[in-house]
Amino acid sequence: MYKGAGTKVAKLPGVQAELDKGAQKVLSRAKANAAAHFKTGAYSASLGVAVVPGRNGVKDRMVYSSDPAAVPIEFGHVTSSGRVVPGQRILLNALYGSGV
Repeated sequence: MYKGAGTKVAKLPGVQAELDKGAQKVLSRAKANAAAHFKTGAYSASLGVAVVPGRNGVKDRMVYSSDPAAVPIEFGHVTSSGRVVPGQRILLNALYGSGV
């Protein structure tokens, strides 16, 4: 492979559309995973996709949660009483195609 070929390919218009499709698939899986843990709908509503700058001018896609409690929801936490609450791994499972 030629040096920089991956960057050139990633900048092609057709590739950008495929990145959008892939991000939407991950977002859909994340919303399905979040629905299994639905309480208020706030977390589910906080899920979205953003176009972010990548290396060498490439436009990457990021599936995110803007919920202030996203990190403890995703990875787990310990309550003030010492109870361990396991993470729901909503985004990780959506990314790797597992979960609900």
